[in-house]
Amino acid sequence: MHKFIGYFLIYLSCYLNLPFLAAYIIRISIQRKFFFPKKIKSKKIAIVVDRTIGHRDVEIIQEASNKAPEFLFLERGITKLIFLYFCKNNFSFFNYLKPSVYEKDYFNQSKDYRKKHEQFWADIIFNLKKYYNNKTLNLITFNYSYFSEVGLYVGCCINNVPVKLWHKEGIKTNLEAQLEVKNWGLKYQHVFKYFYSISTYNELVKKMFIKIDKSNAKKIRANGCPRIKDYLIKKKYHRKIKTVLLLSFDNKRGIPEFKKNKNLNWQSSYDKVLKILNELSKNKNLNIMIKNKINFKDQSNIKINKKIKIFSFGTAKKYINQADIIIGQNSSSTIEALVNGKYVMVPFFEKKNSQKKYLYNFNKEIIYNSEKKMKDKILSLVNKKVSFPLNNDQHQKIIRYYLGNTNNVVKNYLSFLNN
Repeated sequence: MHKFIGYFLIYLSCYLNLPFLAAYIIRISIQRKFFFPKKIKSKKIAIVVDRTIGHRDVEIIQEASNKAPEFLFLERGITKLIFLYFCKNNFSFFNYLKPSVYEKDYFNQSKDYRKKHEQFWADIIFNLKKYYNNKTLNLITFNYSYFSEVGLYVGCCINNVPVKLWHKEGIKTNLEAQLEVKNWGLKYQHVFKYFYSISTYNELVKKMFIKIDKSNAKKIRANGCPRIKDYLIKKKYHRKIKTVLLLSFDNKRGIPEFKKNKNLNWQSSYDKVLKILNELSKNKNLNIMIKNKINFKDQSNIKINKKIKIFSFGTAKKYINQADIIIGQNSSSTIEALVNGKYVMVPFFEKKNSQKKYLYNFNKEIIYNSEKKMKDKILSLVNKKVSFPLNNDQHQKIIRYYLGNTNNVVKNYLSFLNN
């Protein structure tokens, strides 16, 4: 209820043109997350435009060093709400907690309302700087295409508050990167001028951003993926293999959106994996789990055996660490399973062999073209006592390609955040 009232007052402040009121509501709403219990005494504050996907990376940097800035979290719903007002420019009643904003509204926004939107944010940041007058403010965002935040970026720049892009969408194929330059990159090229500095996981995305805007070369660095620390196991342990985990994968992930690819997807692979798991669920020595992504849209008609446990909330971290054999495809979690030193199996059960080029750069030995071979391999491992983590030297190239060089990841991010 308190949150609803706060959002209502922010929308009302837009209508009455009272940015100092909006700044006050924002100031009392931005706070340390409950999962960030460690309080850092720092003269620098990083206001993070909050998204769940960024929590763990931020937490790792904070836990690793007392030199990190103090992290405060601004809910993205607030940026959407203010953006919505300066598109519609009227006062109306709706669910303030879930404002509906669309990309077309951003590109159709009139110059007059765009300037008013930017000035409103400039006044908010001005008031926030007055409150935190003995602190240095920075703003952190996780993607360049969050159109409802652009007015906030401008407001920060007007007040000399650096806006930093901690880019989180770094796991993609080379072809996807090339297409992004021509599509999203072209659309949002103008946004990069507001970023003071840019951090990416890997060299692929770093090069992609430089192709989008050459001036990015002066302010960008590939710093690696902090989250990799959750999957690095230094001490050997022994246990019998009994747990199989399926990381659900998107139907079209990695397949370019060309007309010729309209009917291409990974549905056959996914359906056949489910059939394999249903058969294996009869084995009393096996514990089978499925970890669905948040908002995962299951397009399969295969009924899953009740013995198989399905989880749909949170990250895959806990389940990857629990599992012995992990089945996955084009996802960061599949790469993280390789880091974790587990048996990883990538299914490719599609009719068109040419479609294999849309898989990530996995080593051939973990790609399975036959359902029988995958099932037999799993059965051959059941109850076998194994020393984990498995040696993953042969996968280091792909790990570094997608997750970057993480040798100095904490040092790199402290430099990014503090400079």
